[in-house]
Amino acid sequence: MMLRLVIVMMVVVPQITYTADPIVNTKLGNIKGSQRTVTFDGKVTVITQFLGIPFAEPPVGELRFQKPVPHAKFTSTYDATEYGLPCSQGTLSSDKLTLTKNLNKTGEDCLHLNIFVPKIVGNEKNPVMLFIYGGSFIHGASLAYDGGILASYGDVIVVTINYRLGPFGFLSTGDKELPGNAGLWDQHLAIKWVKDNIASFGGDDSRITVFGESAGGSSVSFQTLYPGNKGLFHNAIAESGAASAFWATVPASDAFDNAKKFAEKFDCDTSNSQTIVKCLQGVKNDTKIAEVSIQSLDVKWTPVLDDKFISSKTVASLKTNNAQNMFQDYNMIIGSNGFDGHLFMITLYALVTEHIKRSPTSMFPEIFRSFLKTQIKPYAADAKSLNDAVDGAFFAYTNAENPNDMNYNLKKACDFITDSLFFIPALQDTMNHALNNTKTRTYQYEFNHQYPWKPPGSEWLQGATHAGEIPYVFGFPSSISIVTPQIAKVGQPFSKVVMDYWTNFAKKGDPNNPRTVPGIWKEFTNKNRDYLYFPQTGSPEHKHHLNGRRADFFLTYLPKLLQSDNLTVLTTDCSSSANVLSTRVIHIWIIFILFFLTFMK
Repeated sequence: MMLRLVIVMMVVVPQITYTADPIVNTKLGNIKGSQRTVTFDGKVTVITQFLGIPFAEPPVGELRFQKPVPHAKFTSTYDATEYGLPCSQGTLSSDKLTLTKNLNKTGEDCLHLNIFVPKIVGNEKNPVMLFIYGGSFIHGASLAYDGGILASYGDVIVVTINYRLGPFGFLSTGDKELPGNAGLWDQHLAIKWVKDNIASFGGDDSRITVFGESAGGSSVSFQTLYPGNKGLFHNAIAESGAASAFWATVPASDAFDNAKKFAEKFDCDTSNSQTIVKCLQGVKNDTKIAEVSIQSLDVKWTPVLDDKFISSKTVASLKTNNAQNMFQDYNMIIGSNGFDGHLFMITLYALVTEHIKRSPTSMFPEIFRSFLKTQIKPYAADAKSLNDAVDGAFFAYTNAENPNDMNYNLKKACDFITDSLFFIPALQDTMNHALNNTKTRTYQYEFNHQYPWKPPGSEWLQGATHAGEIPYVFGFPSSISIVTPQIAKVGQPFSKVVMDYWTNFAKKGDPNNPRTVPGIWKEFTNKNRDYLYFPQTGSPEHKHHLNGRRADFFLTYLPKLLQSDNLTVLTTDCSSSANVLSTRVIHIWIIFILFFLTFMK
């Protein structure tokens, strides 16, 4: 049993009484946390944690689907010793992938945050890192990301937050009745809560970094683009997620039809926006709403270009690499993983992948060409431009040197998926952030250090799959499924390297100091395109022009082949391809769910 410690604080900040049950005095009232030990790299340290702190009123009844309302002051000491509920979300069963016990219970009263505080020396204020989870905007929970190791090792305060998902967070009628993006407003309110209160926990409210992965990475970019966040945080890290990614937004013009389709499943009057919203707010069973939403392949849940939180003009300019001064108030790290597309190769495109494996290598060109055609067809102006684009992609993504190398063929197919979904959108955001930027710093990375475990059927994987960096960023906590003591022992040495870069950035806006790092991470410029490469083995390396030929293909060559002035990474708002795009987005959601269920618990 932990000894009861009493430390008398002689300063005003932080306002924490350090005991086995620490009490913090905030603007909202007293909050009671707890202490626990953290073991990392053979060392045992004590951290203080505050779990399940509500930052908004329960979004139920008439508040369902609406912007969050700040939580009222506490009338008594709030007990923050246990996690709050994850936000309502559907479950997806599989004979291989099952939901773990930590997400068996969810609910609408879920807008909570968790704070992990390292040992504070004197009146020192620690920088703050606020994490936004991924899960394709329909799955996720802050409790899957234990911030204790990152806080203890990195000498930072880590905050993890919940935000509403699926219809609860992203239902929109595309008009003033329900503009949508409640989930993004949740994130914003949590950021504001941290800005207003983190000093009471020993945090430096002038050094707040917001970071996230996948849908969380796109969320980070959206938060930097929202003018209402100016001054609330200072640095941002977007991991395998970008504002310019086609899967990250839908146009407002699609929102009403989306809401109507969903409301019809509950026998609602769908004649207008008001009746749709009122009917869905009246559904008593939030679990039913969540389950129906996950089973409805004709309905999509993603941020909407509402011109309130997300400006459609801003996103359009991002996709044409002309978004100067859009989000340059923040230092940014933006990157992707070398095998982000691997997840899709073994799930969404599993049949194609297995077909490639089981067929003679001489069949690969035909199989791959057919695959490319299905991916590019919605965006081609006519048959000729389609054939030209497929020829170009086939030339850029096949292995002419050794066509009989099956593993390499699979890698090249994976590269195409990686590029269209993650790398190119991330590069576009990076290029825009650096465009004539004299105010803040821009850094780019590619993470390819392989997780010490491979999913079945992934013998060809020679790098980091989607979200493969997450265990390294958080120090291999046991909250991540698959992490065993043996896996943690293997992964933790390189995890220290990653955490040093990430926490340096949180402290100084520069990943190179104050802690010594093995390789200099140079700032990205559009001329040199400097980036840091995290290799499968060995130390990080400084390089130029990440995947330069592939980038030029997508950003310069392919638009010409498609006879389009604005490729936007195989993205189009044209009505002729809206149904195909919707289907692709839905498929991507499903894959993100599957991965979340496999990887997190």
